[in-house]
Amino acid sequence: MNQTDVKVSFYLKKSEADARGNCPVMARLIVGKHSETAFSVKLRVPQSLWSSGRACGKSVAARDINNRLDEIRAAALGIYAEQSAIREDVTAEDVKHQLLGMASEQETLLSYFRLFIRNFEKRVGINRTEKTLRAFSVMPMKAGIAVAASTTEFGKALFSTM
Repeated sequence: MNQTDVKVSFYLKKSEADARGNCPVMARLIVGKHSETAFSVKLRVPQSLWSSGRACGKSVAARDINNRLDEIRAAALGIYAEQSAIREDVTAEDVKHQLLGMASEQETLLSYFRLFIRNFEKRVGINRTEKTLRAFSVMPMKAGIAVAASTTEFGKALFSTM
């Protein structure tokens, strides 16, 4: 997928307006044709300022709201670009979770590095070299030795002096 497959739009959740007429702003994130999610952007906007997915007018409040919405849109597109560079099946939920700082599944350092090497292999000949791949490929083994050494008494003494 390319970046044109990602759409971020904003709308007001008018059913949750407060006494002063301020409504929460929601974001709708669409990735591809089958992945969609919505979430609150933690902003409240007067209904009178809102038009077609943006705050209307030239007031300081309207500019601040629109700047914040632009930042959220840019962050979502950036996260999608990063994720799609290393994975093929990026969903709207994946982007939302990273955008909102929600925890995803945890990986060990070695499993993450193995994934990095698999993705690096795909880039050899495009913008990576075979020599660099070979250099990276021995690192998990060296890291495993370092971890094993750090769990022994000698290793603990060695690493505590560093």
